[in-house]
This record gives sequence, structure tokens and C-alpha cells, in this order.
Amino acid sequence: MKLNKRQVKALQNIVFESRFLEGDFAPPGTFGTGVGEKTLASLVEAGLLEKGPSKRHHGSAGYRPTELGKEVENSTYK
Repeated sequence: MKLNKRQVKALQNIVFESRFLEGDFAPPGTFGTGVGEKTLASLVEAGLLEKGPSKRHHGSAGYRPTELGKEVENSTYK
């Protein structure tokens, strides 16, 4: 799977946030600059992220990595 630079950055940031939030969905504003809805939607479509309600952020929509997303993110460091 070939990801562009924004997708790689987004996936790395989302996996990091997910670890910090213990698997909860993180709202889009926590992933850094340059990570917008278009990038997030492309990662959801690729099966690397899932979207759902955040418990920590009072039910606002957020994202977290799928198992495939975690595997792909891990491979970006090699």
C-alpha cells in the first residue's frame, strides 16, 4: 500500500494519539497541521482508520487506527 506524505504523517500521529488515549477515538484537531478531512477520509476508505464517537471528548467524532493501520504505520519507520 503506497501512502503519500500527508497520509503517513496522519497515520503516525493517529497511532501515537491512540496509544495515549488507550484506544479511544481522537478528534481531528489533535493530529497536527496539514491533516484534514480529505486525508482522514482516504485512510478510512483504505481500511487504516475507523471513525466513531470519542468517550474522552464528550462524544465528538474522532478517529483511531485499525489493526491494519497499526501494521502499516509500523512499516513506515523501516
